[in-house]
Amino acid sequence: MKLASMLSGRRRFILMFLFFNVAINYVDRVNLSVAAPALARQFHWDPAQIGWLFSAYLWTYTVFLMPWGWLGDRFGARKICAISIVIWSAGAILTGAASSIGSMISARLGLGAGEAATFPMCNKIVRQWFPAKERGFATAIIHSGVFVAVGLASPLAAWLVVRAGWRASFFIMGSLGFVWLFLWLRWFQPPEECRWLSAEERHQILEYRAPTLSAGEVEDPAIAPGFRSAAGSLLRHQSMWGLAITLGFVNYMNYVFLTWLPSYLVQARGLNLMKAGVYSGIPYLAGVTMEICFGRVSDFFLTPDRLKQGARRYHVALLTFLSSIVLLINVTHGALSTLAVISFALACNTTVIAIIYALTNDMIENPQLTGTAFGILLVGGNLIGMAAPVVTGYLVKSSGGFSSAFTVSGVLPLLAAGLAIGFTRRPIRA
Repeated sequence: MKLASMLSGRRRFILMFLFFNVAINYVDRVNLSVAAPALARQFHWDPAQIGWLFSAYLWTYTVFLMPWGWLGDRFGARKICAISIVIWSAGAILTGAASSIGSMISARLGLGAGEAATFPMCNKIVRQWFPAKERGFATAIIHSGVFVAVGLASPLAAWLVVRAGWRASFFIMGSLGFVWLFLWLRWFQPPEECRWLSAEERHQILEYRAPTLSAGEVEDPAIAPGFRSAAGSLLRHQSMWGLAITLGFVNYMNYVFLTWLPSYLVQARGLNLMKAGVYSGIPYLAGVTMEICFGRVSDFFLTPDRLKQGARRYHVALLTFLSSIVLLINVTHGALSTLAVISFALACNTTVIAIIYALTNDMIENPQLTGTAFGILLVGGNLIGMAAPVVTGYLVKSSGGFSSAFTVSGVLPLLAAGLAIGFTRRPIRA
């Protein structure tokens, strides 16, 4: 039986759910980055303090990644996604009510705790709902929510900060998650239980989603292994470590731009806040096409056997190498040339994150461990990435500029390319 197109089948609605989950997640992250110049003026915070504020949500985000991932394996993604979005939306709204750096950090800790469930659950649902040959494309579409959110939210948040104040910006943006929650609880179920899915499409999903399992084999959360057993078995694999550290080096650049790009454009390039918000959004919007197209290409050129062998690692290595073009930002002078370098580097950077997610799903043979595996992957990615806002803040404070910060961001992808080739060569049989 020929597999029907993902975009014509009803599983496209799952793509929409996950796309907007990721988009709302990043709307609530980027809001602080855009508001930072206004906060710094109002509260007289220096770059080092702003750096700590930027990184605060990553502390709890990193701590909760593995527990959320295991809870998704044990209790199902539907419940965990619902609980997590309530927590992070409340944290986003409470950021707007903060009156000191301590209360704002507390709100951001809540944001991070809730948002930690997003990518383990989204990738688990990709494994449940999409055949192996669609994972690159599906993951790229879902992850492009990052681009769309940052690209659209940056100028919108800047407009809200200028017109209504930074507090209103957090209140309005934070409320979006509750709209998503209502629709999610009404419509989402695993494919085995979904009432609005046709019998033919359900059969195709179950037959093609996991070539390493027998056709129609069903994942049962009730028999998921315990947390220590699941995590321990995964951490014995070199490929798991290679994927996690590679993602960490990639995430470093991602978090530098996600948190510091508006401030860089205001301080180093002399743009006003509104224009900085627009310029911050352009690189992410420019990356939407690249991510979706590369995700489709990544699926097209790989056979099922090559997918199981982890051949996507070559795509990861290529994109990480290309993203090191960010080193050129230190020798650009005009606004347009700077924007071009940032746009290309960020497009490669965020595209490779989606491909790393697809590669991880390719290499995990036991679907009962998908959530836990992505928790481990993202812990590694964020233990390194969470240093970026703070390190950048201190580099800017000590040097008075951003050159050294961009040098670090450009060197780490070169290391990531070598790791992707050398340390992700074996399937994860846990």
